[in-house]
Amino acid sequence: MSKTQGTWGDEVAKRLEGMVALRRDFHRHPELSFAEQRTSHIIAERLTTAGLEVKTGIAKTGVVGILRGDTLGKTIAWRADIDALPLTETLRAPFTSGTPGVMHACGHDGHTAIAITAAEILAARRKELPGTAVFIFQPAEEVLAGAKPMIEAGVLEHPRVDEIYGLHLTTQDKTGTVNVRRGPTMASGDGFNVEVTGKGGHGAYPHLSVDPMTAAAHILIGMQSLVTKEVAAKETVVLSVGQITAGTKNNIIPDKAIMRGTLRTFDMDVRERMLGRLQSFTSDMARAYRAEAQVQLTMGCPPVVNPERETELVRACCIDEIGADSVIEGPPVMASDDMSR
Repeated sequence: MSKTQGTWGDEVAKRLEGMVALRRDFHRHPELSFAEQRTSHIIAERLTTAGLEVKTGIAKTGVVGILRGDTLGKTIAWRADIDALPLTETLRAPFTSGTPGVMHACGHDGHTAIAITAAEILAARRKELPGTAVFIFQPAEEVLAGAKPMIEAGVLEHPRVDEIYGLHLTTQDKTGTVNVRRGPTMASGDGFNVEVTGKGGHGAYPHLSVDPMTAAAHILIGMQSLVTKEVAAKETVVLSVGQITAGTKNNIIPDKAIMRGTLRTFDMDVRERMLGRLQSFTSDMARAYRAEAQVQLTMGCPPVVNPERETELVRACCIDEIGADSVIEGPPVMASDDMSR
């Protein structure tokens, strides 16, 4: 670093106000998965202005910026997710979401603003950059569907990426701290739909029907035994049902009941075993109530497992910048990230 230039911290400080404004602009204009048109346009425009090679339209709305340094070295990627969630924001602020039913509730507005700012800082000091920096702006992380098509499109191959990094904003840790963790850090995330089929009828004559709701209720309760009785206590598994749909009237027994949920864990063997048991258990339990059940799995993503060497490098860099007291190592979290692929 030249003696006449400021530190990297100085570079961030002089861009901080602009980065906050950019984040608030993204927050004001959130876009759902694979529909991040405005967001992608702004990203591409900023990267182009900074002098990066820019590729757009990857996995529909993904953007990649490539910055080649003046000397040879590794190719290091930084990934930021860019999509918002189908939620209604209740916060009242100048930058509150202006799109009804859509908001940045998971920090992706911040992730995007941070990555753009980092790219601009490195571009301004390209002569100090050994190797190549690749900035990957990924759509559709919220539905765990954006990383795979971006990888298949070659974002990690052209150029060949040696290491990839990223971050996630959180409200769980104290402001001003950085949480750096090696090993299993974020859980796998898989979805499932259970369709229980019975025989509809009138509520006055349940004996002439096969009630799929009763079967579904027992399946739901029994699912928790799969976790508590079939998985060792030291192995973390979360099986949650978030939606049950059945029936149209209070006096009619429906033909079908549908449950939708997720399975999360940190161990791939446990993941495969639990997905298999979910299918067999559901089918067996439905038959006990004279019904039938079909399970449709939506394979999401494996867990995020941070390698030791790269993690310790990040930890050391953070300590250099903000001090050891502000760098922590918290427990793994059950949220998922599809760039774990």
